[in-house]
Amino acid sequence: MVRGKRTSTDPKTPARPLRTSERFLDGYLLHTSRPTTCSPSATKMADAASSSSGPDPTAAIARLEVRLESILAGMPTKADLADMLSDLHASVRRDVEEVRGEVTDLGNRVSRLELAAAEMPPSTPTNPEAYSELRRLVDDVDNRGRRNKLRIRGLKELDPPEQLEEVLSRFFNTVLGRDPASTIEMHRAQRALRPKPQEGDPPCDIVCCFVSYRLKEQLLKLTRNARAWEFEGQSLELYHDLTPFTLAACRHLRPITQALPTRHIPYRWGFPLAHTVLMDGAMHSIH
Repeated sequence: MVRGKRTSTDPKTPARPLRTSERFLDGYLLHTSRPTTCSPSATKMADAASSSSGPDPTAAIARLEVRLESILAGMPTKADLADMLSDLHASVRRDVEEVRGEVTDLGNRVSRLELAAAEMPPSTPTNPEAYSELRRLVDDVDNRGRRNKLRIRGLKELDPPEQLEEVLSRFFNTVLGRDPASTIEMHRAQRALRPKPQEGDPPCDIVCCFVSYRLKEQLLKLTRNARAWEFEGQSLELYHDLTPFTLAACRHLRPITQALPTRHIPYRWGFPLAHTVLMDGAMHSIH
């Protein structure tokens, strides 16, 4: 069957109308002209109304472009980032060099100290005279700090321990010729710091610190002529409280102190270490 030609009198299929969907931004982005059948005066009125009713989109886009250009111009470039990175590296390198130098110096100091500690100390002081003078001055300062103290020897230790301040107050009042209940002002009284003696050994000395230096000197003057004092069945002795170094020096002078009484030569001890002798009307002292 042959398809025949369409004649002009045949009815045509109506054409499908084009879909014209308008989007919200088409009016701003697409500049298309639409055919209108309005008169020129109506067109002018419509343009005037549209221009007065909303902002100009072209000006808004231009302002946005200017703003974006200013933001992009203010952002750092690749060269700026490279400079910043190089500055950071230089700063870190300087800090690391400083720390490395300090650690090196510290290591050198520790090495010197280790070498000095490994060396044997000298057997004798480099300046014996200066060392002796310094030792004497230190000992003198220590003795002057004990000026208000007395050392009592011979008081037996009781079990339980006795109240030293009460016992010493009775003893001091006996020496001074006062009422045994009189008050003797003392800072403290205690046994000497040494191990407790065994049975049969002499008791530890008692160190008493007075509030008044005059009271201590008064007691020493009264006991100067009597070496021992009888108190409650015990024989007590009073001495200056001196440093061990001074006591050792006094022991070295013992041959002199033992020889003087045999020749009837009086002598006395000075504070802290002075041995004074009166002979032929003249005073002789050993310091």
